[in-house]
Formats: sequence, C-alpha cells, structure tokens
Amino acid sequence: MRLVRSLPLGYLFLLLVAAPAPLPAVIRRPSQALLERLLGESYHPDLRWADLADVGPDLRQLYASRGWGAVWYDNDTLTGPARSLIRVLAEAGNRGLDPTDYDAGWLVAAAALPGNADSVFEARVDLGLSVAAARLVRALRFGRVSPEAVHAAFHLPVDSLNVPALLDSLAGTPQPNDLLRSLEPPFIHYWLLMATLVRYRELARDSALVNLPVMPAHLRPGQSYPGIPTLRRLLRLLGDYRDSTPIPILDTVYAGEAVQGVKRFQMRQGFTPDGVIGDATRERLGHPFDQRIRQMELTMERWRWMPRRFPTPPILVNIPAFRLYAFETLSLREDSMLAMNVVVGTAYETETPVFTDELEYLIFAPYWDVTPTIAEKEIRPAALKDPAFLTRNRYELVKDGEPVSPWPEYIEGIGHGVRVRQIPGAHNALGRVKFIMPNDYQVYLHDTPARNMFERTRRDASHGCIRLGDPFALARFLLRDQPEWTEERIRAAMDAAEPITVRFRAPVPVYLTYATVMARPNGDVFFYPDIYGHDRTLDRLLRVGYPYPRSAAAPPPMPVASP
Repeated sequence: MRLVRSLPLGYLFLLLVAAPAPLPAVIRRPSQALLERLLGESYHPDLRWADLADVGPDLRQLYASRGWGAVWYDNDTLTGPARSLIRVLAEAGNRGLDPTDYDAGWLVAAAALPGNADSVFEARVDLGLSVAAARLVRALRFGRVSPEAVHAAFHLPVDSLNVPALLDSLAGTPQPNDLLRSLEPPFIHYWLLMATLVRYRELARDSALVNLPVMPAHLRPGQSYPGIPTLRRLLRLLGDYRDSTPIPILDTVYAGEAVQGVKRFQMRQGFTPDGVIGDATRERLGHPFDQRIRQMELTMERWRWMPRRFPTPPILVNIPAFRLYAFETLSLREDSMLAMNVVVGTAYETETPVFTDELEYLIFAPYWDVTPTIAEKEIRPAALKDPAFLTRNRYELVKDGEPVSPWPEYIEGIGHGVRVRQIPGAHNALGRVKFIMPNDYQVYLHDTPARNMFERTRRDASHGCIRLGDPFALARFLLRDQPEWTEERIRAAMDAAEPITVRFRAPVPVYLTYATVMARPNGDVFFYPDIYGHDRTLDRLLRVGYPYPRSAAAPPPMPVASP
C-alpha cells in the first residue's frame, strides 16, 4: 500500500489501464450443462425408464473423457454409427429384448428429423442413445435381471465390463452388430434359439391364416373335423407336418400324417404323444406363437447369465426338460455330448434348486444315509409298527458310528442319536452309484431302482436329487481319462457289496439350470412346462423395467437330499 501511494499519479493510471481484466468463469455450453445436470440427477425425462441409476456412473465417465462433448453427433448431425446403432435397437426384439426398453421409437423419430437442431435437443438425444447403448451391452453380456434375483442359490461369476470403452467403440463403428455379437453367449443353442425366435415372430404375423375352427373336446384319430386343412397348414408351419404334397382342401378326416404331426407337436411341448387333441394340446395349437415367443425370450435371458467359457467341459441339467447333458468339449456341441433322461424334485414340495457346483468323486455301491427328516417322520413310525420293515427294506441302524440291532429301544432312538442307512445293492434307493458335488443342499446325482419313472413324460418325483436314466454311461463318461476303469471294472464296482470311492482327476462343473425351450440343429423346437414357476417369476421381474432388480430372491427350501 505504501508503494502505491509513493508512485506518481500518471504512472498509477498507466498501471490500472495495463492491468489484465479479471478472468471470466469457464464458459459452459448449454449441452454440457444439460448433460451434467441430467447425469447428476440420474434422471432423463424423455426415456421410458427415466431412472439412470444403473448406467449413470459409466456415462459420467464416458462424457467426462470426451470433455462433455457429444458422443453421437458431429456438427449437429447424427453420425453414421449412431444411425446404425439406432437400427440395431429397433431390431432388439430379434435378440429376445424389448425395443421400447431402449426407446427405439423415440430415437428413430429423432434420427428422421432434419439436422441443425438446437443444442438442448441434441444433448437429450445424445444422452438417450448413450443410455440405450449402455443398457444394451449390459443386457447382452450379463442379462437384465440378476440370476440371484430369481434363484437365490445360483451364484455365477460376473466378469468386469468396461462399458465406457465399449460405447466409445460403438460410436466409431458403422457395424455395431459385430461388436455386440462378441458380448453374447457363444453357445450354439443360444444362436439356434435366436433364429427360432425370428422365425416365430414372422409366423405370428401371419397367424390369422391358421386360426383353427372350434374343435371337439377330444379329437381322436379317425374322427371328422372340418378344420383339418387348417390344422395341417399350422403343423407344416411349425415343422411337425412332414408330408410335402399339397394339402387337400376337402380333407376332413383326422388321420395319417396329420395325426403324426400332432404327435410330434405334443412331444415338443412336453406332452404325452398320443395323437389325441385334448385340452392342453388344443390350447397350445390355439396359441402356438405368442406364448412360445415369451418362453424363448425368457430362456435367452437365462443363457446370457451363463459364463462365456468353462474351465473344463461341464455337465448341464435342464430341470424342466428332465434332461442331463455331459459335454466332452467346451463348444457345447451336440455331437460331443452324452445326454440322458433324469428325474428331478417334485414341484411345490421338494424342488431341485437351481445352482452350480463341481462333481468331485463318485461312489459305487453306495449306502443311502437316510436324512433325519425322512428317518424320523417316515421310517421310525413304520418300523415301530412293523419291526420287519427295516429288514425287508435292507435298512440298518447306526449308533456312534457302529451298526446296532433293530431292537425297540434303538428304533425309538431314530432321529435322536440313531441314524438309518440302507445297505448297498440293487434295492438301494440310490441304486448302484452316486456322483457327489458337495453342497449345502445335499443334492447329488444318482442311480435309482425305480426305472419306470423314466418312461413318463413329466418326471418331477424325487426329494430334490437328480436320478439318472443311464448312470453306467455317466460313470464311464466321467472316468474316460482313467483307462484303468474299464467297462468291466465299472460294472463290477457297481455290483460290489461294499462302497468304492473314485475321485475324478479334475472337478467337473455342474450347472443345474432352468430352460423351458430348447432349439435343435435339425430345426425342432422343444417346449417344456414351467414346473416350478420360475419363468413366471422371471417374467414378473423383467416387467418391472430398468433399473432391473439385482437383489437375491428368498432362499429356496432345503431339499431333504433323498432319492
């Protein structure tokens, strides 16, 4: 202050004139301010699902890395990659997704407008397209709903995904499908299902051509029905009518290839293929496309949950299909797998949980250690009423690790220090071999003496474990890398009087899954009943919309680990 006062007045004037003006605040473009505000509020009012909690952090990183400039505009005009991506979003239905979830209609309309729109509109469209792209890449890579929101025990590894980098790549490519396909499951059955979904959507648009006239309560082979030509056309569209000759217009007798076509249709629906069109078959024929399309969409969502690679070839058990698939290679191709029928847990009582684990070893000629619940509630009352019940069913009592005689005091102690087990043999409820994957549910794979169950179409009849249609084949398959276990030795071990444990050289991943549709390479499509209602649960959660629920479902009841 003293220095200023000592200067001549003229010199002080010059200092004031030459002094730089105060720096202005950083100039913020209207579009930048809007982007920051929308992402800061995590809300976009133009979108169907306006809450941006699921993608906000990724998009803030994306726009910050670009200096809050536009991602999809260049000189006030949508870029070529942006327009290509919008077309992909409009076709999201072909991937089992809903285009309206990604505001495809709004974005298509925006793309149709002439260029040079105001900066506020451009910012809203730019952010809207980024939101749609971020949601799409996450949906294709991980699915929309967390698998644990549907199946509390289905814990699957989740890989990291650099969404901002992916969006940056999408913004620079005119071929977005090339990048998006790399995110999707690499398994052939996913892609077969996608092709089938596209075909069924096309068929659904022409379904008026195959609306069946009123049908009797039970249409049996040999009966007359005026809708036979329409029935034949419908079956041909579905791939079940194999006769390539022209369909007779005046044919009204339900016979021949029409009956065979209905049987094929019934088999693919999981029905008994008897050729009789009753309530269930008639309902499916009357709604052949829309409901089946939704099943495909739900199953494709489940495929997207799966790991993109397995450490070793896995075993998949499809619960509603009552089928097991053991693969020799990581490609999951049908020409390198063992398949068999299985029996799963009874619906609404002892359901088999959906989860994943690893097979570690098998036991030939196993004991069946009866679970405490069954021992106390079923075996104890029967043995108290008839002591010969234990001997007749080859049960023995065990106390302090040693077998004891079936005396009344030990029978009374069942469930209270006395265990029950069934000795090895063909009569054993576990059959002659069981395959162990240690888990909290005490669920495993095993043989069974009740072979008649495998002749049924619907096979939910166990207490939670997986009964195998061909346990010998699975044992041989899993021991194929141990040449000392020949077929003869395996059969001898299965017939042994005492248990024999064999560990696998490497754990085998097992996935107990739930897919109600399966497409085959030959064009056949099989639909299975939603026996546990899991599809209904997934459908309900998907209808909630973005941001989809990520929390776990209520834990399923513990199976009692009985055959």
